[in-house]
Amino acid sequence: MAKTLNRQFVLYGDIVDVMFVYNESSDKYFGDYPDFDESPRITPCGRRWVNATKDDCPYADKEYGDCGSCQYYRCEHPGDLIGVCDNEKLRKEAI
Repeated sequence: MAKTLNRQFVLYGDIVDVMFVYNESSDKYFGDYPDFDESPRITPCGRRWVNATKDDCPYADKEYGDCGSCQYYRCEHPGDLIGVCDNEKLRKEAI
């Protein structure tokens, strides 16, 4: 049976659960992160959950082009691979 850990990511009054599965060959846990493009998730205040590696946003940092390097990306802890977009132009109410 695989070793697993669960972590809750908590932002803007919303909680996303992610399961991490242990990989023996690398001796590390890897997260089974949600695909927010396939299954969008919105916080109670209208903020969109995003993966740090998402790279097709017109507001992304021009040098890197992904959400994780964007000034609007908010995550619970530095280095988190999922977070929330804080860009007012992309709030649920604005679309």
